[in-house]
Amino acid sequence: MNSELKVIIFEQKKILQNLLKLLDEQYNLVLNKDVIALGKIAEDIEEEGKKLATIEIKRRNIASEEEFNNFIKNTDDEHITNVYNEMKELLNLQKQKDINNTLIKQRLFFTNKMINVIKPSKSVNTYNAYGKVGR
Repeated sequence: MNSELKVIIFEQKKILQNLLKLLDEQYNLVLNKDVIALGKIAEDIEEEGKKLATIEIKRRNIASEEEFNNFIKNTDDEHITNVYNEMKELLNLQKQKDINNTLIKQRLFFTNKMINVIKPSKSVNTYNAYGKVGR
């Protein structure tokens, strides 16, 4: 059981590192306004997320959360403990994801505002019977 958990921990760390690298790349693409590459990177991020979910399911099938925490606390292998701590650090991916989402939303909001300013109104504003402008 220990060797399987070790392998899973190392695989999870590798996937998390790839995910962080992809999120950093997504951040740069958002700043550079490269929409075509953003579509591809979103697919890659989704694929890495699926891999991570598959590995996590394997880990949960091998050991429950309590067993896993006990394994990490009671292990004599310093390397496993270090890798687990690095994984916990990598799980701060949420910050990078939130930054990317905020930037994308800001760009979309700005783009929509510009489109609304540029495109003409579909209806002609006229006065109604009460002297108010009808839309």
